[in-house]
Amino acid sequence: MNIGAIFEVEITSLGISGEGIGVKEGLTVFVEGALPLEKVQVRLKELKKNYAIATLLQIIKPSPYRVKPPCPFFERCGGCQIMHLDYPRQLEIKGRRVRDALTRIGQQEVKDPVKVHPSTPHFSYRNKIQLPVAADATGQLQVGLYAKGTHEVIPIDKCLIHMPLGDEVYRQVLKLLQRSSLKPYCERTHDGEFRHLLIRTATFAGQVLIALVTKGAITEELQKVAKQISQIPQVVGVVHHRNARKDNVILDKDFSLLYGTAFMEERLCGLTFHVSIASFFQVNPYQAENLYQKALDLAELTPASRVLDAYCGIGTLSLLIAKRAGFVEGIECVQQAIIDAKENAKRNSINNVNFICGVSEKAIAGINLVDRVFLNPPRKGCDPRVLLEIKRLNPPLVIYISCDPATLARDIQILSGYGFEVEHVEAFDMFPQTMHVETIVKLKKIL
Repeated sequence: MNIGAIFEVEITSLGISGEGIGVKEGLTVFVEGALPLEKVQVRLKELKKNYAIATLLQIIKPSPYRVKPPCPFFERCGGCQIMHLDYPRQLEIKGRRVRDALTRIGQQEVKDPVKVHPSTPHFSYRNKIQLPVAADATGQLQVGLYAKGTHEVIPIDKCLIHMPLGDEVYRQVLKLLQRSSLKPYCERTHDGEFRHLLIRTATFAGQVLIALVTKGAITEELQKVAKQISQIPQVVGVVHHRNARKDNVILDKDFSLLYGTAFMEERLCGLTFHVSIASFFQVNPYQAENLYQKALDLAELTPASRVLDAYCGIGTLSLLIAKRAGFVEGIECVQQAIIDAKENAKRNSINNVNFICGVSEKAIAGINLVDRVFLNPPRKGCDPRVLLEIKRLNPPLVIYISCDPATLARDIQILSGYGFEVEHVEAFDMFPQTMHVETIVKLKKIL
C-alpha cells in the first residue's frame, strides 16, 4: 500500500486514544473516528514499519453502538474521544482496557471482567477546565481547547462535560477577554502574553476560582480584566500565574493573588477542603466520593491502623483515612499542597495525621511502622524507589489507585515480585466520554 491509497477495513477494537483499530493485509491500521464492529472506507495517511494511520472517509457499515455526539465541537476538539459511542459500551471498553493491561503488562491472572462503576452524571461533571489561548486569522484573541493530536486551538463557547456553573462563568469571562487588549500568546514564536485560562468550580459552595496565565508580569490591562472578572457573583478569586517556559507546562511556580481568595471551598465525604488552582483534586466530585469510599472499605482499616498515603496532595484521602485509622502519614512533593493539607486537617479538626513535604521515594525512607499503604500517583506511576521502600516497609495490605492502566500494571508486576498478590480489582468511570479510567487494586502480602 502507498500513501493516499483508499481501501476498506473492519474495525475490531479501540486504541488508548479512542481511535478505531483494524487489520489490512496483516498491517494494523488506526482510524480516528471509527468504532468496533464498523466497516469503513479510509485513505492511508501514514505508513510505519508495524502499523498504519488512515483517515476515515466513509462508514460503510455503522456500529450498532454509534450515537450522535451532542457536542458541536466533538469532531475537531481533542477533549473527548468517545462521545460517539453509547455509554454502556464506553464502560465495557474501559473495563477491557484495565484487564488487558493487567494481564499483558502486569502478568496477572484476571479471570473475570473488571467491573467499571458508571458515573452519574455522564455530562456536566468536570469541576476543572484548562483553556489555551491563541490568535485567530485576524489576530483576535480566542479561547478554546486543542484540536485532536495538535496544539491548534479550537474556539469554544461551551463544554458539555464542564459543570454548568463553571461553563456559565466561562462565557462571561470570554466576553471580557475578547473586549480586552490582551495579546494572545503564540507557541511557535513565543510572542504575545496571554497563554491560558483556568477555571475551577466548587459544587458544594457554588464557588468559582479563576487563573490567568501569562508569559510576563502583571500589566495594567491584565489587572483591569481581573477586576472585571472578580465582579462576577460566583467568582471568589482571581489569581495570576506567570509562565515564561517554552514547553507544555501550564502552571509555573510564580503565582500572585489579584482579587478575592486564592482558594475555593469544596466538600467531599462529609469533610471540607480548601482547593487552590494548582491543587490536585478529583475532577469528578460525584464519582470521587464513590472511589474513595471503596478504597477505604477495601483497606480494612481499624482504630489501630497506621497508614502511609504516599501521594497525598491536599490531604483529601489522608483525612478520610484518618477518620477510620489510628494515625496517617501523608507525603507530597508540592509545598503549597502540604500547606493546604495542614489547613484542611485543621478545618476538619483531625489531629491524627502528619503531612511531610518531599518526594515520596526519599521521604518514605524516614518512615518505619505502617500496616497500610495507599498509592495514588500521577499518570507516570510510582518511582521504582517508592516500590522498593514498600518492600522494606512490608505492609500486609496496599491500596493502589491509578489513572493509567499501563503504569498501574507495570507497578503491579514489580510489587508481585516483592511478594504482593492482587486480591481485588475494580474501576470507576471518572471521565465519561473519554478513554480515561480510574482503577483501584487491593494487594496483600503473601511472602
